[in-house]
Amino acid sequence: MNRFIFLLVMSGLLSCGGEGAPQALRAQGQAACSTPATSETVRIMQGLKPHCEGCHAQGARGYFASTETFQALLVSDVRMVKPGSPDDSELVRLLEGRGTGAFKQMPIGQKSYAQLVADGTATLSVAEVRAWIQGLATQQRDSRPDPDAPRITRLSATQMQRALYQQLGLSHEDFFTAANEYGIPMAESRGDDFYPLQPPDALPTPRQNATAERYHALGGGSVLNQVSQDRSAAPSFVLTLTQVSQRWCRRALAKTGNQALFSTGTPRTANPEDVKATLRRWSLHFLGERFTDAQVEALYQDVFVPLATPTDTEPAYVGVCSYFIRHPHWIFY
Repeated sequence: MNRFIFLLVMSGLLSCGGEGAPQALRAQGQAACSTPATSETVRIMQGLKPHCEGCHAQGARGYFASTETFQALLVSDVRMVKPGSPDDSELVRLLEGRGTGAFKQMPIGQKSYAQLVADGTATLSVAEVRAWIQGLATQQRDSRPDPDAPRITRLSATQMQRALYQQLGLSHEDFFTAANEYGIPMAESRGDDFYPLQPPDALPTPRQNATAERYHALGGGSVLNQVSQDRSAAPSFVLTLTQVSQRWCRRALAKTGNQALFSTGTPRTANPEDVKATLRRWSLHFLGERFTDAQVEALYQDVFVPLATPTDTEPAYVGVCSYFIRHPHWIFY
């Protein structure tokens, strides 16, 4: 073994505790620096989850996104959980309604978590959380990247909405008009046939449930509806994205003065050369990569030609536009 690599491996084993490292990582010459979650930690997480994951399932404070994030972001952060000292743990103070930071209690609302327990709404008691922290050993947090962590991430529902608005030349006003209900600004859909998409937490809030349901089908989360974000490629996601991409592409192509897909002077014909030039431009526009001649030819023959008619190219351009939006390189990054 190269002497330099040997020293690095030994240094990692000594600093991270090689004996406690998972077998898979030790076999690779790597040590796991982080303390794994215990069964009691998992039990505490599951007890708190129903009351906390609505706001903490994603982002820098996505403590309840998984067991790993709960352990790494919360349990291993001495500012939140101080092993052996419940009174010095901000988590306990927040649950009891005496937080010292920006928020005095969690969850946010009229009642603290301790009051929810007293009401019977929450089943995991604060005493159990205190006992868990009291029995915790010193936690070690691994600052290195996880070699087994997913390297491909799916766009969120909000990212998809924003990307489609920008890439298709559409905006909020193409789907909604301003409305007012009991003095509260609302977003009135111009018609569900346009497949409007709006998170229920947005301001102004959409009046129709269908827009929120479509947003949730794309995996969008909501604090108001207590829905966790879902980044999987579930069947409902695939179906909804297919419908939205086709309808929104048609709307973009029909929008007067819209130059997002066809700039001024760009021919929009059935001429093979014109179509293939558009396909090359759209591959860069939607995916950030320029298709090769072979890819363009295959897309032209397999998607555009079967959908085109002698008198109408719109279905063919809609199909191609939707193809790019449903392309894995658009969905995942």
